[in-house]
Amino acid sequence: MGDSEMLEKQRNEIDELDKQLVALFEKRMELVTEIGNIKQKNNLPIFDESREIVVIERAVSRLKDPSYKPYASCFFKDLMTITKKYQRSLFEE
Repeated sequence: MGDSEMLEKQRNEIDELDKQLVALFEKRMELVTEIGNIKQKNNLPIFDESREIVVIERAVSRLKDPSYKPYASCFFKDLMTITKKYQRSLFEE
């Protein structure tokens, strides 16, 4: 297999993973919506630093390749930033 074929094959695999990520993202956002509603109903803050630390630590501990740790940490921090922003938008409705 030549380099261009290998590149295409790898890109196709990434495309398939992206489909799965989108489905997981939507499911996560549905849960975030429910959590946001509970927080709003109970007058709880959106930001919970201790929870975020636990989520990030748990995620990076599941990595098989430790060289990905700083990138996985960044990924989950960014994901939680997105969800907090979304929850704030729910509070404004």
